[in-house]
Parts: sequence; structure tokens; C-alpha cells
Amino acid sequence: MDKVREATLRWFEHVQRREEEDRGRRILEADVHGQQSRGRRRKRWIDVVKYNMEDLRVDLMDVKNRAEWRRRTRVADPSPNGSKPA
Repeated sequence: MDKVREATLRWFEHVQRREEEDRGRRILEADVHGQQSRGRRRKRWIDVVKYNMEDLRVDLMDVKNRAEWRRRTRVADPSPNGSKPA
């Protein structure tokens, strides 16, 4: 799970560092209006990103400092076996 969270936040940082007029960034920040379906709302990608950011205690201002963002979001064990001894 840590590796998935790390990849998600890395992609989010990549999109946020782009220019304001960039198509990907505009789509990510778009607000869609319309009628909602009944029942519980489905979990959106951005909701997961916000939850992960809260969990790691990073915010949107941290995106501007690339080295700090990477240091704080890289939490997964880099070895292929995880924490198991070889």
C-alpha cells in the first residue's frame, strides 16, 4: 500500500507543478455541476490523494519545494522483499 500511495502522490505533485493553463491540471481542478445519483458517493481519486496528504502531514504548499515533498512522501521500503530478511 505504501508504494501505491507514493506513486499516487508523485503523480499528483507532477501535475501540480505544471502551468496553470495545462490541460491535465485544469481537468484535475475542474468542478463538475449536475445531478448526483442516490446513495453513498463513490470515492474519487482526489479524495484518496487528500486523505494521503493528511496522513503524511503534507499540504499543497509543499509541492513547490520538490526535495522536501519527495523526502516527506517517500515512505515505502525500497527493497523488493519489504522488511523481510534476505
